[in-house]
Amino acid sequence: MQSLLAFVSSRPRTSGLYGCFFIGCLFVYRSLQAKQTGTYDFVLTLSAGLQALAFALLVCDTRSQVAEGLSEKTLWAFFIAHVTRLSTTFWGEGYVPEDNTGDVYLYQMLEVTGVVLLAYKILTLSTLRSMVDVGQGLERWNVLIGMVVAAVVLGWLTKTTGHNDYFADLSWMTSVWLEAFALVPQVQLLASSGGQLDESAVHFACVTLASSLAFGAFWWKSAVERYQEFMRDGYHGFLFGIVTAAAIRVFLCGVYVYLFVKSSKSLGLPGAGKKGEYELCAQEIEDEL
Repeated sequence: MQSLLAFVSSRPRTSGLYGCFFIGCLFVYRSLQAKQTGTYDFVLTLSAGLQALAFALLVCDTRSQVAEGLSEKTLWAFFIAHVTRLSTTFWGEGYVPEDNTGDVYLYQMLEVTGVVLLAYKILTLSTLRSMVDVGQGLERWNVLIGMVVAAVVLGWLTKTTGHNDYFADLSWMTSVWLEAFALVPQVQLLASSGGQLDESAVHFACVTLASSLAFGAFWWKSAVERYQEFMRDGYHGFLFGIVTAAAIRVFLCGVYVYLFVKSSKSLGLPGAGKKGEYELCAQEIEDEL
């Protein structure tokens, strides 16, 4: 109990975000009314909520303003994936939870929240890093471009007819694959770089993993329960694609958390965290401004 109180007092914003999320989950659970065909669709909403929480923690909880060890390309991949998916779920009835949360567009609003948080983080991060010349030369735009191209191709090969619209179905499946690949630049950065690391981003890493597990559990259960239906309707590609994308997403999240913890230990990051060289530069620039 004392450790919990110490955490709350030392990290009020983080505690507040977790508290609000928990209260929101309780409210949704108590008022949830699911259709017979969407008994477990709340797990999909939970996954979207956890991912939005992860982005909120990344924005509000990161101690270092230049977020050492955080990949900009990963944030861009998440941003593109979310925007692509929103372009289909706001007007189509496919791939959205079939319960009363749909009446208030909760699933879509959670993803809009994620997009806004990502846009803010990308803007501030790129501005500060360019001002202090952090650079992070290990990252290349061709990695992100390659991920987008691969996601489009795989989306075309594994799309289904949930929206009954070619472009919408392609866009949704592309977003699933791109989100599955999103952490590739982050894992590559942590595996290749031994530089500064913002240890407070551990919350982003762990909550992102929880979101991926929820997403994977939902589609794995759907694949098991509706296997015969998918096979009968000729959705072999979709069944393979959604399960594989979910598995890749969970795997990369697990590797990210492992590398993050490993890097934190090797750098000997303290709980309070000292400001790194780039963070001190960023603070000086802000003071001048």
